[in-house]
Amino acid sequence: MIAILTDRPNVGKEIARIVGAHRFEKGYMTGNGYAVTWTFGNMLSLAMPKDYGNAKLERKDFPLVPGDFRLMVKHVRTDEGWIPDISAVMQLKTVEKVLAECDTIIAATEASREGEMTFRYLYRYLGCRQPVQRLWLSSLTDEAIRKGMTNLLPIRMFDRMFLASDSRNKADWILGINASYAMCKATGLGNNSLGRVQTPVLAAISRRYRERENHISSDSWPIYISLQKDGILFKMRRTQDLPDKESATMFFQDCKLAHQAQITGISHSVKEILPPDLLDLTQLQKEANIRYGFTASEVYDIAQSLYEKKLISYPRTSCRYLTEDVFDSLPPIMARLLSWELFPAAKGTGGIDISSLSRHVISAEKANVHHAIIITGIRPGNMSEKEMQVYRLVAGRILEAFMAPCRIETTNVEAVCAAQHFKAEQTRIIEAGWHDVFMRSDMIPTSGYSVKELPEVEKGDTLNVCGCNLVHKKQLPVNPFTDAELVEYMEQNGLGTVSSRTNIIRTLVNRKYIRYSGKYIVPTPKGMFTYETIRGKKIADTSLTADWEKQLAGLESGMITGQDFLNRIRTLAKEMTDDIFNTYSTKEE
Repeated sequence: MIAILTDRPNVGKEIARIVGAHRFEKGYMTGNGYAVTWTFGNMLSLAMPKDYGNAKLERKDFPLVPGDFRLMVKHVRTDEGWIPDISAVMQLKTVEKVLAECDTIIAATEASREGEMTFRYLYRYLGCRQPVQRLWLSSLTDEAIRKGMTNLLPIRMFDRMFLASDSRNKADWILGINASYAMCKATGLGNNSLGRVQTPVLAAISRRYRERENHISSDSWPIYISLQKDGILFKMRRTQDLPDKESATMFFQDCKLAHQAQITGISHSVKEILPPDLLDLTQLQKEANIRYGFTASEVYDIAQSLYEKKLISYPRTSCRYLTEDVFDSLPPIMARLLSWELFPAAKGTGGIDISSLSRHVISAEKANVHHAIIITGIRPGNMSEKEMQVYRLVAGRILEAFMAPCRIETTNVEAVCAAQHFKAEQTRIIEAGWHDVFMRSDMIPTSGYSVKELPEVEKGDTLNVCGCNLVHKKQLPVNPFTDAELVEYMEQNGLGTVSSRTNIIRTLVNRKYIRYSGKYIVPTPKGMFTYETIRGKKIADTSLTADWEKQLAGLESGMITGQDFLNRIRTLAKEMTDDIFNTYSTKEE
């Protein structure tokens, strides 16, 4: 009997259908020589300090770094405290029974660092000894599963990937546990849930919120004149806003008395806006948040649902390129997409030529683990409105990436009125190109001088002033983070991975450190209190682990060892806990 282990029930049932394991059992399926079972994500975690005999930590115990990390069943919080997750306990018993009855195991967990860690932890926890092969999938279509089962890989190929994920997990434990326990010990303020990623993210959210609260507004006084020619009325703005009302009023009165303005300059420029790259998860989250107001968590869940419905490829990717073989599969997929008429404007003869697609999206080096998110070519059906909106973003981006650039023309007009300089600017599309897919007006750049329409004017023209306006403007404070801005901030500062960033935001929400206020993410009183406690500390600094991804890549490539990496983390943990205790030394016992 061959066991196949996945980390999601839905995925397990799809694989079982393909391999002929049609008999339902409790927590697994059997048939045709296979037993297919599953976990509910990662059901194991690293043990807590008390499990190492460190129920009460003293100053001398820091930093706490176990010599041999232990595993435990995932716990959940209840009114009585933290207890083992009963569903995880029961399913682990099922998995243990299934694996014990099989001679060979196929690891079919998520094709990622996290998925590799899920399988290896469980294999170790259950004391398995059977030989293992790896099923590596980037799509859940029947064709992809059959191809994967025909080309199973040796598990040893992924040893370094597991080393990277295991080292990251242990390092997160070392920094998070030591920071939380040290802050509790040093301040006496109870348990603080701190972490390498979540604490800098909370600090960024709180810092921006505090900046908004402390904002001191400044005033400005722009002056506008309204001109007319050929029945077209347009506004021009003074090239320099005035900082005080008295000067602004004086110049405003001069313009009112002038009655005429002379055109002093006209310029035209044409710019090409290149098609955007294909989507990774972060970019998909940003697009869905900007276009539809979806949170990062919503997009994460919707993308996973579309993946399990076989409509898109593996979504938790940080790559925006394709491999050669995936690129070669695109023409029939795009032909089917165009036939569905989801994007009528892109179907025209000038839109896209699927017989000669540009190869600029190919990069074997950048797509070495998972390629960009693309559709599978299976026609969508039985989807919610939100699922269709996210699906259209993915499908539309595939079309955009292979279409012609969008060409825009910008016309600048300058004028003088009452010895003051004014300006107006019009930007229009002259060749839509990839812009035809969604036809979004926000893709056209604008400025404070932008107008919708300009008449044909020439240098030296004198036009009548039809109106004059003096506007009082106040400098607005910075807005709190939106989901799009926050995931971008996390990406730019190396905080988390494309797979973990959503869970970091969820954790901060669930632990009531942050909350949503409309489309914005703001700290709660608990979050602000924690921020004030850790402000300026190493645990809140994004630079603390800014080069982690580089080091983890070094682990996967063999450039550094796991022990070297953890030795560096031990040093960081000591610096961090020393920083906390030195700051709050008066509160130490």
